[in-house]
Amino acid sequence: MHTLTGMATPPQRLGAGGALYVRNRSTGELFGYPHRPGAIDPGSYGAPVRIGTGFLPGVAPVLAAGDFRGDGGLELLCGLPDGREVLLSASESFTAADLPPAASEPAQATQAVVVRSGKGRPEQVLRAAPDGMVRLSAASAPGEGEPLTTIDPGAVLLGMGDVTGTGRPDLLLRRPDGGVSAWEYPGTSSGGLWHDLGAGFDDAVVVAATDVSGDGLVDLLAVGGDGELLVFPHSGVFWPQDPAVTFFFPVPVAVGVDAFDVIG
Repeated sequence: MHTLTGMATPPQRLGAGGALYVRNRSTGELFGYPHRPGAIDPGSYGAPVRIGTGFLPGVAPVLAAGDFRGDGGLELLCGLPDGREVLLSASESFTAADLPPAASEPAQATQAVVVRSGKGRPEQVLRAAPDGMVRLSAASAPGEGEPLTTIDPGAVLLGMGDVTGTGRPDLLLRRPDGGVSAWEYPGTSSGGLWHDLGAGFDDAVVVAATDVSGDGLVDLLAVGGDGELLVFPHSGVFWPQDPAVTFFFPVPVAVGVDAFDVIG
């Protein structure tokens, strides 16, 4: 696991909201990539720092890391195999040994994606229930939050961010066919428009939507077939009639991430 500029020596201390957080599915380790806003290039993310151990998919199928109190601390939301959620308090290093044992009866997992709220404000969690209902709520309140929309079976939440240029966050997801769609959030649960942002993405799998450049518009993170982490930068243009103009060609920013899940 490397960025295109090397490994971290010695380990750095990460601040919540200033990094990309991932889980290695093979080892259960959690890592943070320090983030440098600005022009998207091989230096956009610094060398990874380990921030947790033991979080194999069978232990915690769902993970979301974020500043859920707005105080700068990084907390970890863990979805257990039985469907319960556990919120681990802020720590520089998390361990799955702090999780309670899961019940014997498994349950369908709820998707959970961190929504950045800006420095000093609690970050929220976008959840998709097994029936497809999507809600936005506090990390500690999984059953609360007004329903936003419903997604199809097999769709994967990518996050929320401004892709349409309205200044409001839109909901982005990866469709079962690998393409990406955006739901233009009208500010209420009524209405809203779906936009097809295209498919293909150079045969890469889009795994997250976040503002990498810091320009206020959402970019796409994807994993290429060779294990590279790619960023598809927002072009600054949104034209629903031609979704191909929304994102530029991908920029590689890290390598060796083919076994990773983005968790924040």
